[in-house]
Amino acid sequence: MLKERLAKLDMRQQIQRLVYIIVAVSAIAVAVNMFLGPHNIAAGGITGLAIILESMLGLHRAMVILIANVLVLAGAFFLLGREIFFNTLIGASLLPAMVRLVPQFQLVESSVLSMAAGSVLFGMAVSLMYHHKASSGGTAVPPLILHKYFGLNKAIGLFVSDGMVVLASLLVFSVDEFFYAVFSIFITSMTMRSIEKALARRRAECRFCYESGCV
Repeated sequence: MLKERLAKLDMRQQIQRLVYIIVAVSAIAVAVNMFLGPHNIAAGGITGLAIILESMLGLHRAMVILIANVLVLAGAFFLLGREIFFNTLIGASLLPAMVRLVPQFQLVESSVLSMAAGSVLFGMAVSLMYHHKASSGGTAVPPLILHKYFGLNKAIGLFVSDGMVVLASLLVFSVDEFFYAVFSIFITSMTMRSIEKALARRRAECRFCYESGCV
């Protein structure tokens, strides 16, 4: 009886986790297709690379994300182990599909407002995925490989990989759009840090309440 209850609870948690991941991936697709992409803001990551290659080669950004994530998943499976592979698989599989499904159009005319809104939405979505121990693949995985085999700090690895994408945007887009991408990374990072601090504070409050016996 207890085992059945635990199994049902675990199944419910897995379904809830999947729903959150779908919501997060959908938010990333909206941020890319309606806020960042229409203004040529390639703010790092595999989505930024997809925006660049779409402009350079005419490839659909969803196809670029799919191909890149297949390579990333292969690297995660062989170099990082099954746990990280499966945690990345769901988000990495859903992202190209959502980018394909969400319509591409300019929701906000102002580049500054679009960059700010898209970056905040992107940061919130990535934080939601990290909170549920998931990832959308892309440039989040190579830093883990470099950390495991070469001891490179993960934050530095992520900064380098995103920085290379932003620099590559200069080959296609204007200097103004390059700086928009730089500011976008900053806003996304600040959004994620704020959410992480809020979640940490909430966990500390819950722990204190549990230990003190408050109801």
